[in-house]
Amino acid sequence: EDQKEDLGQEVSKKRPRETPNYFVAIPITDDQILDRIEDVQELIFTKEPDLLRALLPVQTMHLTIIVAHLGTEEEIKKAVLALKQSKTKVEAILQGKDLNMTFHGIGQFNNQVIYVKMCEEDQKMLSRIAEAVEECFIEMNLDISGSKDFKPHLTFLKLSKAPRLKRKGFRKICSDLYKEYEDSYFGTEVFSQIDLCAMRKKKQESGYYYCECSIIVGSGGTEESKEQ
Repeated sequence: EDQKEDLGQEVSKKRPRETPNYFVAIPITDDQILDRIEDVQELIFTKEPDLLRALLPVQTMHLTIIVAHLGTEEEIKKAVLALKQSKTKVEAILQGKDLNMTFHGIGQFNNQVIYVKMCEEDQKMLSRIAEAVEECFIEMNLDISGSKDFKPHLTFLKLSKAPRLKRKGFRKICSDLYKEYEDSYFGTEVFSQIDLCAMRKKKQESGYYYCECSIIVGSGGTEESKEQ
């Protein structure tokens, strides 16, 4: 009996979890938001210079919708198609209105990841959009098993980025380092683009991730989707 159960479990897992190498993201490009984030990063750096390596460059700022493991060119093509197909669903959710993403205050996960929070109100709409994109990827039978529940957050510092810090005894980031900004308004970004980004390919000259494909949505949606 036990053996049968084990087999059943194996089958339900479908395939071994591969490490994600792609992610679907909403880029954050509003100057006010990025400037505020740089201010916070500078403040943290002046108080704790060792944390420099744990700071994420503002050129890479984004909200992650899902992560995926795309093992072959074929799967990358499917993912590009899935993203393009999601455009119609996303536009149906937006109904021609702008979605303003307002960022306010700072939050943390385990005191190891520090991020700018997004207003609850704007999150609801974004969650529906994330769900629509996710559905398109699932329909294409792509491996997005590494994705966590969608919780929009704008990460600007993470300890795991600088493994050496752990050896120096940095296990937690003290909130005193950024308390001046803990309840600050960072700015508002109008949602207009979703990217399929590669984690391991060389970044673009702008400093942002390599994109396999981007779709433009909302009021700026007249442009055709861009592809590398």
